[in-house]
Amino acid sequence: MYWKSRVEYMKHICLFSGGAGSAYMSYLIAREYPNDTILLYNNPKAEHPDAERFRNQIAKYIGLPITEVSDGRDLWELIDDNHCLPSAFIPFCSRILKQEPTEKYYAEMDENFTIYIGYGPDEGRRIQKQTARIEHAHRKVKYPLFEAQITNEEVKNIIKNEWKICLPEPYKYLKHNNCIPCFKGGLSHFKRVWRYYPEYFQLAIDKEKQIGNTVFKEQSLENYAKDWQKELDNNVDLFSEEELDDTVPCMCAL
Repeated sequence: MYWKSRVEYMKHICLFSGGAGSAYMSYLIAREYPNDTILLYNNPKAEHPDAERFRNQIAKYIGLPITEVSDGRDLWELIDDNHCLPSAFIPFCSRILKQEPTEKYYAEMDENFTIYIGYGPDEGRRIQKQTARIEHAHRKVKYPLFEAQITNEEVKNIIKNEWKICLPEPYKYLKHNNCIPCFKGGLSHFKRVWRYYPEYFQLAIDKEKQIGNTVFKEQSLENYAKDWQKELDNNVDLFSEEELDDTVPCMCAL
Protein backbone atom coordinates (compact mmCIF):
# COMPACT_ATOMS: atom_id res chain seq x y z
CA MET A 1 0.00 0.00 0.00
CA TYR A 2 1.30 3.45 -0.93
CA TRP A 3 0.86 6.35 1.47
CA LYS A 4 1.44 9.93 0.37
CA SER A 5 3.53 11.91 2.80
CA ARG A 6 2.09 15.14 4.20
CA VAL A 7 5.41 16.77 3.31
CA GLU A 8 4.41 16.56 -0.36
CA TYR A 9 1.63 19.06 0.23
CA MET A 10 2.06 22.72 1.03
CA LYS A 11 -0.61 25.40 1.22
CA HIS A 12 0.25 29.07 0.92
CA ILE A 13 -1.95 31.21 3.17
CA CYS A 14 -2.08 34.90 2.29
CA LEU A 15 -3.44 37.12 5.05
CA PHE A 16 -5.83 38.98 2.78
CA SER A 17 -7.48 42.22 3.86
CA GLY A 18 -8.86 45.33 2.23
CA GLY A 19 -5.38 46.78 1.88
CA ALA A 20 -3.26 47.38 -1.21
CA GLY A 21 -0.21 45.62 0.21
CA SER A 22 -1.97 42.36 0.99
CA ALA A 23 -3.70 42.52 -2.40
CA TYR A 24 -0.47 42.68 -4.39
CA MET A 25 1.29 40.23 -2.11
CA SER A 26 -1.55 37.74 -2.65
CA TYR A 27 -1.28 38.22 -6.40
CA LEU A 28 2.43 37.38 -6.33
CA ILE A 29 1.90 34.21 -4.32
CA ALA A 30 -1.11 33.07 -6.35
CA ARG A 31 0.89 33.52 -9.54
CA GLU A 32 3.60 31.23 -8.16
CA TYR A 33 1.25 28.69 -6.52
CA PRO A 34 -2.07 28.97 -8.40
CA ASN A 35 -3.54 25.72 -7.08
CA ASP A 36 -2.41 25.96 -3.47
CA THR A 37 -2.93 29.59 -2.47
CA ILE A 38 -5.56 30.58 0.11
CA LEU A 39 -6.82 34.16 0.48
CA LEU A 40 -7.62 34.24 4.19
CA TYR A 41 -9.78 37.10 5.42
CA ASN A 42 -11.09 38.12 8.86
CA ASN A 43 -14.16 40.33 8.80
CA PRO A 44 -14.21 42.86 11.68
CA LYS A 45 -17.48 44.31 10.34
CA ALA A 46 -16.22 47.84 10.98
CA GLU A 47 -14.50 48.69 7.71
CA HIS A 48 -15.66 51.20 5.13
CA PRO A 49 -18.13 49.55 2.71
CA ASP A 50 -15.77 50.20 -0.20
CA ALA A 51 -13.29 47.76 1.30
CA GLU A 52 -15.54 44.87 0.30
CA ARG A 53 -15.80 46.12 -3.28
CA PHE A 54 -12.02 46.37 -3.49
CA ARG A 55 -11.44 42.97 -1.91
CA ASN A 56 -13.87 41.24 -4.28
CA GLN A 57 -12.38 42.91 -7.35
CA ILE A 58 -8.88 41.90 -6.29
CA ALA A 59 -9.94 38.29 -5.66
CA LYS A 60 -11.59 38.18 -9.09
CA TYR A 61 -8.46 39.60 -10.71
CA ILE A 62 -6.29 37.03 -8.94
CA GLY A 63 -8.75 34.28 -9.83
CA LEU A 64 -9.23 32.80 -6.37
CA PRO A 65 -12.10 32.75 -3.86
CA ILE A 66 -11.89 34.49 -0.50
CA THR A 67 -11.82 32.21 2.53
CA GLU A 68 -13.42 34.05 5.45
CA VAL A 69 -12.79 33.06 9.07
CA SER A 70 -14.39 35.50 11.47
CA ASP A 71 -15.54 35.85 15.04
CA GLY A 72 -18.98 36.98 13.91
CA ARG A 73 -19.22 40.07 16.08
CA ASP A 74 -18.48 43.57 14.93
CA LEU A 75 -16.11 45.98 16.68
CA TRP A 76 -18.90 47.69 18.59
CA GLU A 77 -20.39 44.43 19.87
CA LEU A 78 -16.91 43.42 21.00
CA ILE A 79 -16.56 46.63 23.01
CA ASP A 80 -19.93 45.97 24.63
CA ASP A 81 -18.97 42.41 25.55
CA ASN A 82 -15.60 43.44 27.01
CA HIS A 83 -16.88 46.60 28.76
CA CYS A 84 -13.70 48.31 27.60
CA LEU A 85 -12.29 50.40 24.77
CA PRO A 86 -9.44 48.78 22.81
CA SER A 87 -6.17 50.63 22.27
CA ALA A 88 -2.62 50.12 21.08
CA PHE A 89 -1.83 48.94 24.63
CA ILE A 90 -4.80 46.57 24.97
CA PRO A 91 -5.58 45.60 21.36
CA PHE A 92 -8.17 42.95 22.17
CA CYS A 93 -9.97 43.91 18.95
CA SER A 94 -7.13 42.57 16.78
CA ARG A 95 -6.70 39.53 19.00
CA ILE A 96 -10.36 38.49 19.03
CA LEU A 97 -11.49 39.58 15.57
CA LYS A 98 -8.38 38.56 13.65
CA GLN A 99 -5.75 36.54 15.48
CA GLU A 100 -7.97 34.02 17.27
CA PRO A 101 -10.10 33.04 14.23
CA THR A 102 -6.91 32.76 12.18
CA GLU A 103 -5.20 30.58 14.79
CA LYS A 104 -8.24 28.31 14.87
CA TYR A 105 -8.06 27.98 11.09
CA TYR A 106 -4.38 27.09 11.26
CA ALA A 107 -5.05 24.43 13.88
CA GLU A 108 -7.57 22.74 11.60
CA MET A 109 -5.23 22.60 8.60
CA ASP A 110 -4.33 19.08 7.45
CA GLU A 111 -1.52 20.19 5.14
CA ASN A 112 1.72 21.94 5.87
CA PHE A 113 1.50 25.63 5.14
CA THR A 114 3.41 28.89 4.88
CA ILE A 115 1.92 32.21 6.00
CA TYR A 116 2.39 35.34 3.89
CA ILE A 117 1.95 38.90 5.20
CA GLY A 118 2.00 42.09 3.13
CA TYR A 119 4.37 44.20 5.22
CA GLY A 120 6.49 46.58 3.17
CA PRO A 121 10.13 47.72 3.16
CA ASP A 122 9.61 50.27 5.93
CA GLU A 123 8.19 47.80 8.46
CA GLY A 124 11.24 45.93 9.63
CA ARG A 125 10.45 46.27 13.34
CA ARG A 126 6.94 44.96 12.90
CA ILE A 127 8.29 42.04 10.90
CA GLN A 128 10.68 41.14 13.72
CA LYS A 129 7.86 41.07 16.26
CA GLN A 130 5.47 39.19 14.00
CA THR A 131 8.11 36.64 13.02
CA ALA A 132 8.98 35.94 16.64
CA ARG A 133 5.31 35.35 17.49
CA ILE A 134 4.63 33.09 14.51
CA GLU A 135 7.86 31.10 14.72
CA HIS A 136 7.26 30.59 18.44
CA ALA A 137 4.19 28.63 17.35
CA HIS A 138 6.45 26.58 15.04
CA ARG A 139 5.02 28.06 11.86
CA LYS A 140 6.67 29.46 8.76
CA VAL A 141 6.08 33.05 7.63
CA LYS A 142 7.28 35.13 4.69
CA TYR A 143 7.03 38.80 3.70
CA PRO A 144 7.24 38.99 -0.11
CA LEU A 145 6.96 42.78 -0.40
CA PHE A 146 9.64 43.37 2.21
CA GLU A 147 11.92 40.76 0.68
CA ALA A 148 11.54 42.28 -2.80
CA GLN A 149 11.64 45.86 -1.41
CA ILE A 150 8.38 46.75 -3.16
CA THR A 151 7.03 49.98 -1.69
CA ASN A 152 3.43 50.80 -0.88
CA GLU A 153 3.37 53.51 -3.54
CA GLU A 154 4.59 51.06 -6.18
CA VAL A 155 1.86 48.63 -5.17
CA LYS A 156 -0.85 51.30 -5.37
CA ASN A 157 0.35 52.45 -8.79
CA ILE A 158 0.23 48.90 -10.15
CA ILE A 159 -3.29 48.32 -8.84
CA LYS A 160 -4.61 51.64 -10.14
CA ASN A 161 -2.77 51.99 -13.43
CA GLU A 162 -2.08 48.43 -14.57
CA TRP A 163 -4.96 46.48 -13.04
CA LYS A 164 -7.40 49.39 -13.43
CA ILE A 165 -8.89 48.75 -9.98
CA CYS A 166 -9.79 51.76 -7.83
CA LEU A 167 -8.26 51.79 -4.37
CA PRO A 168 -10.66 51.77 -1.39
CA GLU A 169 -12.05 55.20 -0.55
CA PRO A 170 -10.36 55.45 2.90
CA TYR A 171 -6.96 55.70 1.18
CA LYS A 172 -7.95 59.22 0.17
CA TYR A 173 -7.86 60.31 3.81
CA LEU A 174 -6.37 57.56 5.98
CA LYS A 175 -3.07 55.72 5.88
CA HIS A 176 -4.58 52.25 6.15
CA ASN A 177 -7.82 50.57 5.17
CA ASN A 178 -8.51 49.39 8.73
CA CYS A 179 -11.63 49.61 10.84
CA ILE A 180 -13.03 53.14 11.08
CA PRO A 181 -12.02 54.32 13.55
CA CYS A 182 -9.04 52.17 14.44
CA PHE A 183 -8.74 52.34 18.22
CA LYS A 184 -5.03 51.57 17.88
CA GLY A 185 -4.64 54.84 16.00
CA GLY A 186 -3.34 58.08 17.44
CA LEU A 187 -4.93 61.49 17.75
CA SER A 188 -4.22 62.45 14.13
CA HIS A 189 -6.09 59.37 12.94
CA PHE A 190 -9.13 60.24 15.04
CA LYS A 191 -9.01 63.82 13.77
CA ARG A 192 -9.17 62.55 10.21
CA VAL A 193 -12.04 60.24 11.07
CA TRP A 194 -13.86 63.20 12.66
CA ARG A 195 -13.30 65.30 9.53
CA TYR A 196 -14.07 62.76 6.82
CA TYR A 197 -16.19 60.07 8.52
CA PRO A 198 -18.23 61.89 11.19
CA GLU A 199 -20.79 59.10 11.53
CA TYR A 200 -18.04 56.65 12.55
CA PHE A 201 -16.53 59.22 14.90
CA GLN A 202 -19.90 59.64 16.59
CA LEU A 203 -20.04 55.89 17.25
CA ALA A 204 -16.73 56.20 19.11
CA ILE A 205 -18.07 59.16 21.13
CA ASP A 206 -21.13 57.13 22.07
CA LYS A 207 -18.95 54.22 23.23
CA GLU A 208 -16.80 56.52 25.38
CA LYS A 209 -19.94 57.70 27.16
CA GLN A 210 -21.32 54.19 27.48
CA ILE A 211 -18.11 52.64 28.83
CA GLY A 212 -17.24 55.63 31.02
CA ASN A 213 -13.70 55.88 29.72
CA THR A 214 -11.91 57.85 27.02
CA VAL A 215 -9.68 56.84 24.13
CA PHE A 216 -7.12 59.49 25.08
CA LYS A 217 -6.28 60.37 28.68
CA GLU A 218 -6.20 64.15 28.09
CA GLN A 219 -9.88 64.56 27.22
CA SER A 220 -12.86 62.96 25.53
CA LEU A 221 -13.39 62.64 21.80
CA GLU A 222 -16.37 64.94 22.13
CA ASN A 223 -14.14 67.70 23.54
CA TYR A 224 -11.50 67.10 20.89
CA ALA A 225 -14.21 67.50 18.27
CA LYS A 226 -15.13 70.89 19.72
CA ASP A 227 -11.48 71.99 19.55
CA TRP A 228 -11.11 70.81 15.97
CA GLN A 229 -14.32 72.53 14.95
CA LYS A 230 -12.95 75.80 16.32
CA GLU A 231 -9.78 75.32 14.27
CA LEU A 232 -11.87 74.63 11.20
CA ASP A 233 -14.04 77.69 11.80
CA ASN A 234 -10.88 79.81 12.12
CA ASN A 235 -9.49 78.44 8.86
CA VAL A 236 -6.63 76.65 10.63
CA ASP A 237 -4.95 73.96 8.54
CA LEU A 238 -6.16 70.80 10.28
CA PHE A 239 -3.66 68.50 8.66
CA SER A 240 -0.15 69.82 8.27
CA GLU A 241 2.38 67.76 6.35
CA GLU A 242 3.91 66.66 9.63
CA GLU A 243 0.59 65.52 11.04
CA LEU A 244 0.19 62.25 9.20
CA ASP A 245 -2.32 59.55 10.02
CA ASP A 246 -0.64 57.62 12.82
CA THR A 247 -2.69 54.45 12.75
CA VAL A 248 -1.02 51.22 13.79
CA PRO A 249 -2.13 48.73 11.11
CA CYS A 250 -3.61 45.40 12.08
CA MET A 251 -1.71 42.27 11.18
CA CYS A 252 -3.18 42.08 7.67
CA ALA A 253 -4.73 45.43 7.08
CA LEU A 254 -2.09 46.72 4.71
